[in-house]
Amino acid sequence: ARVSPRPAMSAGAEDDDTFNIVVASDVHLGYMEKDPVRGEDSFLAFEEVLRVAKEKQADFILLAGDLFHDNKPSRKTLQRCMELLRDYCLGPREIAFRITSNQHDNFHEKHHRANYEDPNYNVAIPVFSIHGNHDDPAGDGGLAALDVLSTANLLNYFGRATVLENIELAPILLEKGSTRVAIYGLGHIRDERLHRAFAAHHVAFMQPREGTEEWFNICCVHQNRHMRGGTTGVAKGYLKESFLPSFLDVVIWGHEHECLIEGGTTALKPSPGQSFVVVQPGSTVATSLHTQEAVPKHCCLLRVRGDSWKLTPVRLQAVRSFVHNDLVLRTLPSPPRTEEQLMAVLSQEVEELISRAAEQAPDNPFLESVENFRLPLVRLRVDYSDCITCNPQRFGAKFVSRVANPNEILLFHRKTTRRAGAVGDMEGVDKEAAGVDGGYDLSTLREETHAIEDLIGDLLKESGDQMRVLKLSDVNESVHEYVHKETASAIRAFLDKAIEEKNAELQADRDLVAEMANKEVKEREKVVGNYIAKRGRGRAAQGADEDADPAPSEGGGDQEPPPDALAPPARKRNASKRPRQV
Repeated sequence: ARVSPRPAMSAGAEDDDTFNIVVASDVHLGYMEKDPVRGEDSFLAFEEVLRVAKEKQADFILLAGDLFHDNKPSRKTLQRCMELLRDYCLGPREIAFRITSNQHDNFHEKHHRANYEDPNYNVAIPVFSIHGNHDDPAGDGGLAALDVLSTANLLNYFGRATVLENIELAPILLEKGSTRVAIYGLGHIRDERLHRAFAAHHVAFMQPREGTEEWFNICCVHQNRHMRGGTTGVAKGYLKESFLPSFLDVVIWGHEHECLIEGGTTALKPSPGQSFVVVQPGSTVATSLHTQEAVPKHCCLLRVRGDSWKLTPVRLQAVRSFVHNDLVLRTLPSPPRTEEQLMAVLSQEVEELISRAAEQAPDNPFLESVENFRLPLVRLRVDYSDCITCNPQRFGAKFVSRVANPNEILLFHRKTTRRAGAVGDMEGVDKEAAGVDGGYDLSTLREETHAIEDLIGDLLKESGDQMRVLKLSDVNESVHEYVHKETASAIRAFLDKAIEEKNAELQADRDLVAEMANKEVKEREKVVGNYIAKRGRGRAAQGADEDADPAPSEGGGDQEPPPDALAPPARKRNASKRPRQV
């Protein structure tokens, strides 16, 4: 490890040894593409990222996942994306760096090489991207939308783990003059599964065969960075920073939409207990009306020379203004008692937000010709405890031509009593400091949404039934594939595989086979049922569900990583196997 985790690059240190990398994440192309007002937002932001790369003469663009909003983007979205990449990334410009790693380990597509090395194409700005949770591989053939762009030679898709039981990350090794950069990629994997893989030492980061200290190491990930609570109060999984190897210099963290790079290099801090720095670019377009999406959107220019680096944020101008506020009706001097009074109070609040948005709107002449782009996103969160509500759609109709989201302006909520021990429990918090009317901070109150996974868990919990053959996490994953990825065969394929595995387990138990040998069909069913029930109780006695993510320490920080977290899993036949070098 270097003495300093983030040595500063001196001003003007630009030469043939300096990598210029434009970094972005969570572009979400195609988000609300059918909306007549907001349909172009994701494409305008992505085009600005490409324009920045061209103006800054970037060596390449690095994307940390979720280039597309949908797993199966529409033909319109796919065509627009290919059109933008062709307009900005193809050309006669010479590529100033070279790849020295074995590209068969980096790229899984047929030709196993970077697009700029194809003699049939003139690539001016290569794009390297991992997949996210929105555009991950799924369906027949396990293909992602990025595979289409890779086959068309418009993008370099890397970071796909094909064997989840033993994940080996081989870096793309780049050299420009005397500067060496190793880029690791880890496309999105379900957080619970990835956590188990790290905890079981099933994730290995390969390092260059020689001169490991001479390489500047960058890693792109697309996972939850913090623990979140589900709608049922169950903690969702996340990737602990302590699981990542300490030899990394910079971690580009996708999936988190809040931009945390506005202050540039000086505002970044080393990860707690680690020597690397986390760079969280955030999304380029608001895909929800959460307060974190209201932070100004950025991409960034990462310059690397030797073991020194510098990060310069670039604020995106092609971003729709987003303003928000919180209102507690019962604290008003005269709380509204009729619907007319309520709508008058809310209208005044919205008018003030629209005025604020006009003041904050970016001054970008390029967007003057874009119809409706000046209309802001407005969100007013209203606590209506002990008061009345109104119809949000009818209220929003008054602002159809003045805001971009008239049907989503209002979010009514009221204070609820959280169950003890639930994620986000406010017990022990100073209620006066936490917010108005005691007990919670309105700005951090999460949206009231319900995931299908949570509904399944609730149903089983309320009925008291427990599944002994199928794992709840696997059921949730197959349902998620069916609902969100539109994979029609997901549930059937999961059930067939589960039944096949259970049959193999039963047949492998000699005592069970001998016991059923001379019994009738009904008696066999009873024997098998008792066997499965006994195995289910045995698993429950061992502790919590193996698919659950352990809760963090009370201090909220990362837990200590398991010993030798970077070592590959110990194998019975070859326990001394070392990480493979590239």
